[in-house]
Amino acid sequence: MKAFSFTLSLILWGYIIAVLYARYVTPFVSGTRRSIASGEFGGTTGDDLQSKLLRVALDLVFFIAQAYFLMGWSAYAVLKIRIMTHLPDAGSPVIFYVIGMAICMWTLGYIALREKYEGFLSILHSVVAMGAFATFAFKPQHIPVLYGWMVNIMGGLR
Repeated sequence: MKAFSFTLSLILWGYIIAVLYARYVTPFVSGTRRSIASGEFGGTTGDDLQSKLLRVALDLVFFIAQAYFLMGWSAYAVLKIRIMTHLPDAGSPVIFYVIGMAICMWTLGYIALREKYEGFLSILHSVVAMGAFATFAFKPQHIPVLYGWMVNIMGGLR
């Protein structure tokens, strides 16, 4: 029963995050990249040095922001798994890790499929977030480094 409630809650949150991210964040980022590439932003053409530097800087800012948010989803999934596996009568932790990994990757994959490839930095955040699940699962002590606030909200790292 604990595995069922865990699965249901993670699917619900995964669906909400995936749909809202794909609906609001992805079009904003893509539209901003397109406007800079076409020269609409700042009145410069897309080929001069200033425009290229602005594009690279904006890509880095978007990468950091998107990677932090999506890695937060991976951290949340691992924290939720660890909470569930430390409950009495939880059963085998392997079940929770397999279910949690599948739902986390489904969510991140849904988001990645909705994004248009516009250069290496436009997809790197999805790859980093998928790898973050494995990193956090094997080394959960890395979660508080970036997401200490989430660890505190969820009751600590078990």
